[in-house]
This record gives sequence, C-alpha cells and structure tokens, in this order.
Amino acid sequence: MQIIKQLNVLTWRIIRQNLTNVDTIITVIAMPIFMLLFFVYVMGGNIVTTGNTSSLTYLNYALPGFLLLTMAMGSAYTAMRINMDRTSGFLNRLHSLPISRWVILGSHVLASVIFMMIAEILVFFVGVLMGYRPNATVGSMLMFIGLSVLFGLGITLLAIPFSLKADNYASAGGFSYVLLMLLFVSSALMPTKGMAKPIQLFANYQPMTPVVNTARGLLDQTVAVSQHTGFVATCWIVGEIFIFAFLSYRVYVHMFLKS
Repeated sequence: MQIIKQLNVLTWRIIRQNLTNVDTIITVIAMPIFMLLFFVYVMGGNIVTTGNTSSLTYLNYALPGFLLLTMAMGSAYTAMRINMDRTSGFLNRLHSLPISRWVILGSHVLASVIFMMIAEILVFFVGVLMGYRPNATVGSMLMFIGLSVLFGLGITLLAIPFSLKADNYASAGGFSYVLLMLLFVSSALMPTKGMAKPIQLFANYQPMTPVVNTARGLLDQTVAVSQHTGFVATCWIVGEIFIFAFLSYRVYVHMFLKS
C-alpha cells in the first residue's frame, strides 16, 4: 500500500508539472492541433488518399497519424523532465529517502503514458469537432486504446536512456526528432505510394508505417488492414518495450544504484 501511495504522489507531481507548464502544453497539445488544422484545411484538399482530394477525406485518413505524432512529441518532454530531475539532484534526494527504487523511475513512465493519452484524447476531440467520425466497434476501439498505451510505453522507455545520459535537458529530447522523422516519412500523413521510389521503399518497411496503418484500421473498419500488418506493428512495439526497458534499467542501475 505504501508503494502505491509513493507511486501516486510522484506520478501526479510530474503530471501537474506538465499540465501547468506553458511550453509543454504548446508543444505537446497546441502544436499537433495546429498541424492538424493546417494539413487538413490548407493541404488536405490537394493530397489524394482514397481516390479523393477533399479536406474531410484527408482528415479521416490522417487523424490516426496525428494522434501518434502527438504522443511522439510528448516523449521529448518525458526525457527533459527526467534529465532535469537528474541534473538538479532531485533523483539523488529521492534515493536518500525510504522509497522503493523502481517507484522513482516508474513514476516518470506512468506519468508520461498518462500525459500522452490526455494529449491524444484532446487532439482526437478536435478531430471530431472538425468532422471526423470513427467507424469502429467497441472491441476495435479498445484495441486502439491498447495500441496507444503500448506505443506510449515504448517511446517512453526509449526516452529514458537518452534522458539519463544527456548533459542537459536541451539535448535530452534530441532522440524525438528521429521519431518525428519516422512518422513524417511513413503513411501517417499521406499514402506512401506517391513518394519517390527510394523513400517509398524506406517508408513501407520502417516501424512506424505498420503501427500507423494498424491504428487507422482499428479506428475505421472500412480500411482494409491485414492481420500481418497488425502482427508486425505489435512485434515492433513489444520488441521496443523489452529492449529499452532492459537498457533503461541498466543505465539507471549504473548511474544511481551501483556503489
């Protein structure tokens, strides 16, 4: 029971910091919403998705990609928060208290996933106001939520080794640019079939494309997504979780728990 209380206190401390920090709100919530509005109303009518070039057709295609893009932007601030706690000495102070060691890092992981989900819900709500209507069963919607949680967990664990090793908070979130690049060069915002051949080849076989396609298929049952695509997406995410959970643990133990 004491461990749960400790986890709750530390987790909500981080969430409150995120929700009261203007820079975090602008980057993680306002910026994805602005990009969604810009792409749909300025560029959407010129991008062929399902044989049409209307803003609403593009919105239906691109919103799942923007939801994942929102979460990727949030991972940068996860790294920055952890790095700031490390460089300020806050993590060392926590280690001097009678707190379970896994709770200290676990609170950052839990807070990150919760904050990403909050941001994703807000962007999804804006999409609904713009005219998006999910065509999903209760089961597929729950599967989409599960996919989002796993995706958020994966990129959070990816952030931890970088955040602990970085010299300052400004460089801690640098890895997120790679995530954003992978999302931009995928099927998230436009079909890969219109890309130049070398880029199309990369886009079709990089991790984000099956993840985006699976998310799109779960939100819209009219979009044909093979079981193989869903399996590949799950393998990418689960593999990322296991690999970076191990790396995060190794880095954390090396920096704080080895005497």
